[in-house]
Amino acid sequence: MVHSTTALTLFTAAALLSSTGVTAHLPGRDGLAARHAHVPAHKKAASAVADAARSLIPDLEKIRRGADDILARSSVASGSKQKTKRRVKKRKNTCVPQVGFNVTNPTSPGSSSSAWATSTATATATATQSDSQSKIGNEHIATGSATSTAWSSASSAAQSSSVPNQQYNSLWNLEETWSGNSFFDHWDFWNHNDPTHGVVNYVDAGTAWNEGLVSINDKGNAIMKVDTTQWISGNRKSVRLHGKLVFTGGLVLMDAVHMPVGCATWPAWWQNGPNWPIGGEIDILEGVNNFKINQVSVHTDNGCTMPDNQKHTGYLTTGNFDNRNCASYATSNQGCGVRDADQTAYGDGFNNIGGGVYAMKWDKYGINVWWFNRNNIPADITAEQPMPDQWGLPMANFPSTQCDPYKYFYDNINIFTSTLCGDWAGGIWNYADAGETETCAQKTGYASCEDYVRNNGDKFQNAYWEVAYVKYFNSTTEL
Repeated sequence: MVHSTTALTLFTAAALLSSTGVTAHLPGRDGLAARHAHVPAHKKAASAVADAARSLIPDLEKIRRGADDILARSSVASGSKQKTKRRVKKRKNTCVPQVGFNVTNPTSPGSSSSAWATSTATATATATQSDSQSKIGNEHIATGSATSTAWSSASSAAQSSSVPNQQYNSLWNLEETWSGNSFFDHWDFWNHNDPTHGVVNYVDAGTAWNEGLVSINDKGNAIMKVDTTQWISGNRKSVRLHGKLVFTGGLVLMDAVHMPVGCATWPAWWQNGPNWPIGGEIDILEGVNNFKINQVSVHTDNGCTMPDNQKHTGYLTTGNFDNRNCASYATSNQGCGVRDADQTAYGDGFNNIGGGVYAMKWDKYGINVWWFNRNNIPADITAEQPMPDQWGLPMANFPSTQCDPYKYFYDNINIFTSTLCGDWAGGIWNYADAGETETCAQKTGYASCEDYVRNNGDKFQNAYWEVAYVKYFNSTTEL
């Protein structure tokens, strides 16, 4: 990918404006004019006309991240300079065995007692790349030595003592647990302008604590809310968290009891690379308004596509572009999305059963996402000895056959967002989608999402996250 000097100058100026609180809008849909600054003027004009025409057509499946989206992705890296990365070896552009979970965290935030433990494991290869596509959930042992670095802490030891004593043949070691009173110690509060143009102001940690937007409840779960002041003239205060752990590959579990719901809401638990779309984006739990089902998506640099034989319980979403092309720029950020008919996986259905656990496995065979509702969480997850090979088909499967998971995805962080309206939730205000029986315009009586948000603070009492934990596991078999 080639960037001109002009393009870099535009992005630098935009980033500086963003850091001072001024929203910087790059010309052209999805902020791509800077990327293509070297294109002749007459071609720019023709492209702008085509983009303008396309923007008038509502994409019910994939109205997504907004014109300033690339600024937000880039700021993940620029806003997290304290996160230095530790690598075992430089990766090639092929699916070779990798360390399943490379973590960077020089200290253990929130732990009263902790120590580094380093272990080395060697295993013999018995599986091939083709095997992985017939056994999506199976663990495959890779040849070579795997070096993993794990935290052992007083808090995690106490938690482990309460799980069943049954032993499982798990190929995953617990690296970190973010839960309880130290949960928020593991996150940066991102307080820049919302890149998806939502009616929110993301606040810093001090403001969030002082105004009750974050807390730990009596169950030890983390709460993240939006402001519920009845009438506001501008934007509602909200919280966006960026994890302090930078990782490549591995298994991540998130247990949530409640998620934001209702018209105008756009909650997401996702992960992102250092220079979007380079490094990739994986949306694990995401939707808008009164969606009944979850949408799992991946967004990448050019070159990542999905085959016709994905093995999952979900189905590919449709849009204005090829739904098997995951490249963000080539698809106006549509990417590759998968939905599942399970209505306990999102929204009211999720909250009515007390939520459950989302699991994201990222290894050399691809990226897979599972959902387990509160009544069906596998015992091996509860025992902190996960065995994905026993979980059956995932909700969403993005195999490595046409998309190297270590070329298109690396150095990710986890992110929680709670925006309101914006490009997706506001963009389909007049459309019913993903199991909705009526539009939000019909349901609320408001023609504008923004007007609804500014005049109905009481309607956002349920626009909150309640998270029990986020856990990171390292593969013992990939180098």
